[in-house]
Order: sequence, then structure tokens, then C-alpha cells
Amino acid sequence: QVPATRGLRPQTIFRPQLVTLFQRAAMAADASSLVARYGAASGEPTHSAAELIRSEILRSHAPNNIPAALKGVEIGAPALTKKAAFEGQGGALAASFDACQDAGAARWVLTLICDMLREDSSCFSLFEEALGKHQVKVYEKLLAVVTRQGTEQYVADKAAWLLSSVIGNAPRFFTEAEVRGLVETLQKQGGACSELGVLDALVNLLKADSFRALLWKLPGVSETVTTVSAQNAPPPYLYKCIFAMWLLSFEAEGALNLQEDILVKKLRDVLVHSRVEKVIRLSLTVLKNFLDRKAWAEQVVELGVLEVVQQLEYEKWRDSELYDDIRDLACQISARVADMSNFDRYERELKEGTLKWGFIHSSKFWADNVLKFEQSDYKAIKMLAALLHSPDPTTMAVACHDIGEFVACHPLGKKKIANLQVKERVMELMGSTSAEHREVRREALLCCQKIMLNKWQDMDNFPQ
Repeated sequence: QVPATRGLRPQTIFRPQLVTLFQRAAMAADASSLVARYGAASGEPTHSAAELIRSEILRSHAPNNIPAALKGVEIGAPALTKKAAFEGQGGALAASFDACQDAGAARWVLTLICDMLREDSSCFSLFEEALGKHQVKVYEKLLAVVTRQGTEQYVADKAAWLLSSVIGNAPRFFTEAEVRGLVETLQKQGGACSELGVLDALVNLLKADSFRALLWKLPGVSETVTTVSAQNAPPPYLYKCIFAMWLLSFEAEGALNLQEDILVKKLRDVLVHSRVEKVIRLSLTVLKNFLDRKAWAEQVVELGVLEVVQQLEYEKWRDSELYDDIRDLACQISARVADMSNFDRYERELKEGTLKWGFIHSSKFWADNVLKFEQSDYKAIKMLAALLHSPDPTTMAVACHDIGEFVACHPLGKKKIANLQVKERVMELMGSTSAEHREVRREALLCCQKIMLNKWQDMDNFPQ
């Protein structure tokens, strides 16, 4: 599944000759005022402040100290025009990065190059040629911009985005040590990049298949993606985190040390709290990809994502196609629920000897499947009773719960349990004093109550 890009609006281009010197000065003052107002208190300018700075640059004339190859190129020109200025100029990119030592030139040059790459990804071929044929030290030059003392946050974000994008699209020219170094620089306390700038760069790096496993293991990377607040994070930041999950969803099952339950819970929370269509659409796409893998699909089912997705259909969305996406995913999850709630899966878990909480230990499962436990002379119930002696506390707790469900749901449940002398073991577990058996004691008590309740019910049938 590929995330949709509907709803993107092209940037408005302003001809620099239409803007007077007075107007440019006023816009620069407005940008500085906005950064000071919203950035000084929080430690970083808002996304809107960065856009205002960019708008100012689009309206300005090119600085005098830019490379000769770029003189005469309008910053708002189409990507192909910009690309033509670099083609055949072996040192044009290197000269552009050298010009970034000046703050004004850095703003203009980095905005021009980043906009060119965002508009037309084929322009990454310029960097492949520069790295291969001309041996341009792209990594060193751009990292120097990010780490330079007093670098403006806008410039640092652009340089980090550009370097990480080049690594993500042309990873063969870079080493693992360089990727580690960039990540350490981005996450360094007091660094010049904004939080969104750091996240942008990390997501770009995740696009490189060859570095994805390494990157996910580095300290702070997975936490940046998985600890985002679904309720309070700004939509651009939240969207980037989900985009990172989308990239991870293409990895083979078991290839990365991923905690499936944490990622699925995060997506579920996003669907509960966010009503930004772009965010919801991408979240649905990621969940569809997760359903293709067994471990992920189990978490989607057992964490109750189906109910959350079904609820989205009653919301008001501007894009009518989003309703189709919601219904399609709900159907796919429903099919998984039917597949995962069958008796065969329960038997497989019994044979493995380890029980864990999930859909197949719910009241609904027992109501639908209790008569199947009669197969092979109640073999599954005998295996379940044996697991009351398991060394694993969770397994014993789930076994107590399931025996209670069997007693409550099956017409002969109490008699079969009595024949297996299960009540004695359940009462032993009720009296356990181990700190690890707190959940076991609770489930054993509930199980015993169900057994005793059935006994008193039977007495009602005796003649008076």
C-alpha cells in the first residue's frame, strides 16, 4: 500500500521583481517577530514560522555570493530549470554547499535545492553523479552546516533534511558509521534542529532499506516514533511518525526487533483522537500492511482495532473515498477476527504450553466454541487442567480464567471439572502467597466462584 497524496496544493510563486526593498524588509521583520513570539518560549519556531521564512525567501532576490551556475536562476523556477543549472557543472553542488557558510546564502541555496528535490525526485541523480563521478564530500559539507555554531534553525533543518534525503535515496555512497554520526548529531541536546526537523531527517534515513535495521536499533530512534502523543502532537509531527511506521511495515516479519503491540496501540489511539484526514488515511494504510503478517494481525485483532475503525464510518469526512477505505479495512479485520477466533488456534496454543491473554480467551470465544471442547474425550480441557501446574504465572492465570468459562458455558462443565480434580488445584492457587501470583490468585478466586455458583444452582433442582 502506498500512502495517498491527494489534497496537496502547489506553492504560490511570487516574482521577486514585484517586491520592493521596503516590502522585503517588512516581511523579514514579520518572520523574525513570529519566530521570536512562538519559538523563544518553546525552544523552536512553529511549522508556520518556518513556512513564513520560506515565503520570505521565495520573494527575495538571490544573494550575490551564490555560485555562478545559479546566478539567473529564480528560486521559484520549476525543478527541471533548476536541475539544468546543475547538470554538466561538476563543482556546482560543492560550490553551493561552500556558499552556505554565509547565513543569507545558506537560506537561499538550501531552499532552492530542497524544493527542487521535493518537486522532482529524479534530481537525486545530480547527487549520485556528484558523489560518484566528482567525489563531492556531501556528507562532510552538509553536516558542517548542521553543526556550525550559531546556525539558524531553519538552515539546520534544511541541511539535515537534504543530507538525510540523499542518504535515503543513494545509500550506497554512505557508511553505517556516517549514519550513526548523523543520528547522534541530530539527537544531541541543544542542537540547532527543531523536533520536527529531527523527525523529518530520521524518516528520510528509514527510507534506505540497507540502513533501516541499524537505524531502528540506535538509541532514541524508536522512542521518537513510538512515544508521540496521538492526542496532543501537531498533525505534521504525527503524520511523520505514522509515515515511519509505514516504512517499517515493509520489513519481513521478524527482521526488526519491533514491539508489535506498542505500534498497533499507537495507531489505534491515533484513529481514536485524530480527525485529520491525511493522518487517518495513512494510518488505515499502515494497518492494512500489518494485516499481511501474522504477529501484527494478532495484535490488530486482540487490541480491539476493529471497533475503532468501524466507528470512523460515522464521522463526517470531506473525502468520500475515505469511507471506502474505512469499510475495506473493517472487512479485512473482520475476516482476521473470524480466522483467529477459531478452535484450532486455541488448540495450537495449548500444545505450545504457554497461554497469553487475547481474543481466544474472551467470553465471546467460549460462547461460540464451548461444545468443541467435547472432541477427543475432552482432550483440550485435560490439557488446560495440566497447565494449572505451569511455572509461568500468566499461563496459570489464563488457565484458571478459561476453566471458569468452561464451567459457566458448558452444560456438563462442573462435572467434567470435578472428574479431573481441578477444584483442589484452583484452591491451592487461591492461597498462594507469591508476589508474582497476584493475577493468578484473582483468576483462581473467580474460577472457584463459578464452580461454587454452579453447585448452588444444581441444588435448586433437588426435590424439597
